[in-house]
Amino acid sequence: MRGIDVPVRYGLLRRPGGQLCLVDTGYGPAVTSGRRSAALQIYNALLRPRILQEGSPAAMLASFSAVIEDVDTIVLTHFHADHVARLNEFPKARILAHGGAAKAVLTMSNRQAIHHGVFKELLPDDLEGRIQPIEALPMLPAHPELGCGHDLFGDGSCLAIDLPGHAKGHFGIFWQHTGPCLYAVDATWNMRALLEDRTPALSRAVVFDDRRGARVSEERLRKFIHAGGTVKLCHDLEAA
Repeated sequence: MRGIDVPVRYGLLRRPGGQLCLVDTGYGPAVTSGRRSAALQIYNALLRPRILQEGSPAAMLASFSAVIEDVDTIVLTHFHADHVARLNEFPKARILAHGGAAKAVLTMSNRQAIHHGVFKELLPDDLEGRIQPIEALPMLPAHPELGCGHDLFGDGSCLAIDLPGHAKGHFGIFWQHTGPCLYAVDATWNMRALLEDRTPALSRAVVFDDRRGARVSEERLRKFIHAGGTVKLCHDLEAA
C-alpha cells in the first residue's frame, strides 16, 4: 500500500504516405489546472499527474519537424482521462475510436461517466461528428492468438484488436512489420502481473469495466506472448 510513479504513454505514427497519426493524447493541463468540475479536481488530487513539457505532443511533434496541425488522425483506444485530455488541442484531426463506446459515453449521465472513469468535460463538443467508428472498418487476420482486427488505415499496416475489460470499447493496436507486436494499452498495467496472472482483484473490481472480459483479454495476451509475440503497455514501469 504505497504510492509509485507510473508513466502515461501515447504515441506518434508516421503512415506510409507521410501522414502523422497520434495514438491517444496523454494527460494535459485540462486535468491539472484551470476551471474544472469538482470530480476532476478530486481525480487530480488523488492521482497527482505531472505534465512533463518535454513529453507533450508539441515537443514530440517537433522532433519530427512537425506541428500540431500536421496530425490528421487520432486513434483513441478508449475514453479515460489519461488518453483523451488533449483532444481539444487537435480540432481538425479525425478520430478513429469505438463508435459504440463513444455513443455510450456521450449519453451517460455525469455520475455514470465518472463511475466509468470518464470526464465528459475533456471531450470536444463535436466529438460524435468527428469519430470514424472502427467497427465499420474492414476486418483482417492479425495473429492466430489474437484473431482478426479492424484495418485502421486501409493498408493492413495497423489493426485495432478488441481487448474488452478495462473500459468500454478498449482496443489495442497490432502491427507486423518489425515482428508481431501488440500495443495492449491498459489491458493490464504491468508485464509481470500479466505473465504471472497477478492483476490485483481490487483493481479489477474498482477500475475495470468488465472483469470477466479482462480475464479473457489477459489470457489472449499470454498466449500471444508464448507464441512469440511482443506486448507493450501504456503504464508498464519496466518498458523501455
